[in-house]
Amino acid sequence: MAYEWYADIFFLTSLFLDFCAVYTAGIILNVAVSWKKCLFACVFGVGASLILLVCIPQYLMYSLLVHGMVHPLMTLMVFGGRDRAGFLRALLTVYIVLFVMGGVQNWLTALTGGSMWQMIVYGVAASLLFTGYQIRHRVMKNVCKVEVWLSGKKRTLWAYCDSGNLLRDPNNGAPVSVLEQELYEQLSQDTVRKKEISYRTISREETMEVVLLDRMDIWRKGTKKQIFKPEIGLRKGPVMQHPRVQMLLHASYFI
Repeated sequence: MAYEWYADIFFLTSLFLDFCAVYTAGIILNVAVSWKKCLFACVFGVGASLILLVCIPQYLMYSLLVHGMVHPLMTLMVFGGRDRAGFLRALLTVYIVLFVMGGVQNWLTALTGGSMWQMIVYGVAASLLFTGYQIRHRVMKNVCKVEVWLSGKKRTLWAYCDSGNLLRDPNNGAPVSVLEQELYEQLSQDTVRKKEISYRTISREETMEVVLLDRMDIWRKGTKKQIFKPEIGLRKGPVMQHPRVQMLLHASYFI
């Protein structure tokens, strides 16, 4: 039985799917991935796979070389190899994404009898769904319940344990968590102490209004941590895209 094989279609479809898989892996691992570097690495990987497919008639040997050499080199070009554990985690994530994409792709194609372009759409849709699930899982894993106390009254809210929040009061070095200003305005403010602190972003220096609460109880993994006299910075609008999160905790509270 003879089959027709089109090298240009193989190259374009493989390039598209590999790019989606590697870029999705970067999003899942929360690694800043340059799309240009990602595209260059995928062109190299698919080009090398195409050459091996033409030159090596044995499919088993071809598969061993692709999975043992080409894909690890492609991952190395995108994520680097200084951290061996990080590189292995990136390679495993790429394969998991490819596995999910391929599985959903084949399953939907078998159900619908779709064309090649439908298969590509199914693969991309699978990668997007998988990325969304992983991001949501990572975010929710770091969300905890917080009770804030002011003037003897308590308010319960949800906060994100933000390892990137290193904001401190320049006057005394106290850690500063960030709260939605609209939520703070619902609290009793009779005895609250306010001040302004300056901080620098990537582009410019800004100021933030900071209030001193009576106490803050952080509930995380079944344990309670009490913070007395916490400094809270106020931000207009949501502190995070997730609608449930109303506060960003300082990194020092859970590291």
